Amino acid sequence: MKTAKEKIAYLRGLLEGGNLSGKDSGDRVLWDHLLDILDDLAVAINALSANQDELGEYVEAIDSDLMELEEEVYGDADDDEDWVEVECPECGEPVTFEEGFLYDDDVQVTCPECGGVVHQGENFQDYDELFDYEDEDDEDEE
Repeated sequence: MKTAKEKIAYLRGLLEGGNLSGKDSGDRVLWDHLLDILDDLAVAINALSANQDELGEYVEAIDSDLMELEEEVYGDADDDEDWVEVECPECGEPVTFEEGFLYDDDVQVTCPECGGVVHQGENFQDYDELFDYEDEDDEDEE
């Protein structure tokens, strides 16, 4: 595949060889200006391509550094031993939580999507159920 510069050089050769020149010298001036513009565009495209390549290398280096930093801060991403994923019985969405919650009798894990209970420890007490708020409202109405 020919580059833009090679194609422009070909057109310039045709113009100078007389194959593109018209009878009027105004045509020659027009073609000269068009080819000058095309030359400028080809130079700009080459500069953009070089900048794009340089930026691509820079982004790859940043991505690599970020991956190393994430591994250092968060540990190995493939280490799933400390996490449990279960399906919500209400909505079916997957819910992920720390494995330690399975062994905590005073905890309740709820689905972030629908609020359904995914796991509940044996000693968990729902404090909202301990207090009967409806009775207080009924007493105020009387």
